[in-house]
Amino acid sequence: MHTHIKNSNLEKRRTRIRGLFIGLTLLLCRPLWATPNLDMREIPSKHSLHELVLQLDQQGVTEKQKVAAVNTFFNHMPRALDKTVWGQKDYWATPDELLRQRRGDCEDVAIAKYFTLRKLGIADSHLRLAYGKIADLQRGTIEPHMVLIYIPSNGSPLVLGSLNGHLLKVSERQDLILEYTFNVQSLWRWRADSSILLGKAEVLAPWRKLLKRL
Repeated sequence: MHTHIKNSNLEKRRTRIRGLFIGLTLLLCRPLWATPNLDMREIPSKHSLHELVLQLDQQGVTEKQKVAAVNTFFNHMPRALDKTVWGQKDYWATPDELLRQRRGDCEDVAIAKYFTLRKLGIADSHLRLAYGKIADLQRGTIEPHMVLIYIPSNGSPLVLGSLNGHLLKVSERQDLILEYTFNVQSLWRWRADSSILLGKAEVLAPWRKLLKRL
């Protein structure tokens, strides 16, 4: 009898400890701008994005906080190949298309971050979509990859990646090989010191087709 009571009390303590640990974990991971109406663990949807934009589009939220929040939000999007989602080898989805399908690849996620941050008032000159390659040192592979680059007024460019969710400087991403960057208007060849303007971004066929669907 005493053994049963001891085991019961022990199990209750373990349950309380597990609950406390989970609660602290969620509290520490939860963005400061999040509210109970916005569960960041859920797959992003058009409704939850609208809630996020409303929360961030208010006085007192810094540009860096907007960047961090949008990066975290879209990094919860499940990954899927274009062939699986669209039946095409390469398809760049608009943010609405991505949220409707609720899955996409690295291009779709980077593009959604770009247009969301533009909607939140961040200047186009501070944002560039970046195409290149990412290296998996453990597997010894190099694959095509797209990320979003945020260029603050004062400071080094930061990478908004979907495989590495941390906001790191470009120089800190040794696994990332950037080749080209672009926005709505222009296309550049990437250089760590100064980019080289190549021309208009409309030469990128998938990008040109996407802009027509917006």
